[in-house]
Amino acid sequence: MSYLKKVDAKNKQGYAWKCTAEGPRDPITGKRRQITRRALTKKEAQAKVDEAIEEMIKQDKRGIGSDVQDMTVRQLFDQWFNLVMKHRLKETTLSSYMNTMQRRVIPVMGDVRVSALNAMFLQKFINDLTEEELSPRYIEYVSTVLYGALEAARKWNVIDVNPLSDVERPRPRKVIYPTWSRDEAQQCLSTALLTNLRMYTIISTAFKTGARRGEVLSLKWSDIDFENKEINIERSLVYDKKGFRFNTPKTKSSVRKIKIGDSLISDLKRWKAHQNELKMIHRRIFVEHDLVFTTETGKPIYPRTMTFMFNQVIKEAGVQKIRFHDLRHTHATLCLESGMSLKEVQDRLGHGNIQTTGNVYAHVTDNMKEKSTQLFEDYISKI
Repeated sequence: MSYLKKVDAKNKQGYAWKCTAEGPRDPITGKRRQITRRALTKKEAQAKVDEAIEEMIKQDKRGIGSDVQDMTVRQLFDQWFNLVMKHRLKETTLSSYMNTMQRRVIPVMGDVRVSALNAMFLQKFINDLTEEELSPRYIEYVSTVLYGALEAARKWNVIDVNPLSDVERPRPRKVIYPTWSRDEAQQCLSTALLTNLRMYTIISTAFKTGARRGEVLSLKWSDIDFENKEINIERSLVYDKKGFRFNTPKTKSSVRKIKIGDSLISDLKRWKAHQNELKMIHRRIFVEHDLVFTTETGKPIYPRTMTFMFNQVIKEAGVQKIRFHDLRHTHATLCLESGMSLKEVQDRLGHGNIQTTGNVYAHVTDNMKEKSTQLFEDYISKI
C-alpha cells in the first residue's frame, strides 16, 4: 500500500507530492525496503514508485541484492581485483592494473554506479584519453582492463550488457620492437668486457637465452647445468615495497630449460671464477644466496640499478639505445633469422602458445618466407 503526502511547494526541486511504499524484502538479508519517489502530481509519484518496485523485483530475480544494485565503479574494481585477478595475475601485473585504474579510471568514474554507465559516457572517456595525446597502446591497455572489470560485472548480473562493447576503442596494434644486429650486439659485449665483467655476463646471458630481466637476476648456479649445456628458468626476482623476493616466472610456460652454446658456457665460467675472488675479498660481509649475479656483498641486484648500468654500457659502446627487455627480442629475431623454427623460439622464450610468438615476430617471419621462397626457386631451377 502506498502513502501519499503533499510536499511544501517552496521546496527547491519543485516537487508537489511524495509517494512512499513498501517494496519486497531483501531476498538475502530479509530486511524491509521502503521506496520513496517525488513528482509534480500524485499520479506521477505513484508511477515512479511502481516502476521502482518493478525494477527491484526484476533485480531480485536475477539474484542481485540491494548492495550490488548500487555498486560503484570503485567498488567493482575492489571486488574484481580481490575475488578474481589476485588469483590469476602475478603481483607485478596486478599492481600495474591497480595503479592504472587508480590513476586513469577512478578519478573520472569511481563514484558512478556501474549500472549507470553507458556507451556514450565511456566513449567520451576514451576520447578524452586520446585528446591527452596518450599513446594508442596505453589507451588500449586502460580500455582492456576496464573492459575486464565490466565483463565481470556482467557475469555477476550487476549489469545486463558490457557498455564498453559498443565503444570505439583503439585497435590492437602490431608493435615492432627495436633490436640489435649481430654487429651491434658484439660491439656492446666487447665494450662491456673491457669495463664491467659482471655487466658483460648479464648482457651475454640475456642476449644468448632470451630470458627476461627478473629471470636473469634470479638465476642460481644450481640452475646452470654446465655438462648438459642447459639453464633452468624457474623463478623471477621481484623488487617492490616489500623488498627483494623470488617469485614464480610470469606464466606456467615460462618455467623452462634453455639450451646454451659454448660461448655462454665460457662467459659464465669466467664470471664464476671472478665472483669467487670477490667472495674472498668480502668474505666477512658476503651473503651467500647461490645467485649468479649479485652485488659485491652477495645481495640481489636492484633491477633499476642494472638497467642504469646497461644504459651506461650502451652509451660507451655507441650503439642504438634499446631497453634491456629488447635483448630478449634481439635474441628471438636472430634465432629466427638464423633458421631456427618458430616452435623452437616459442620454447626458448617460454610463450604459452605459438601464436604469441608469431604475432610479435611477424615482421621476421615475413622475411623468412621470402628467403624460403628463394631457396625453393633455387632448388627447382636445378631440375
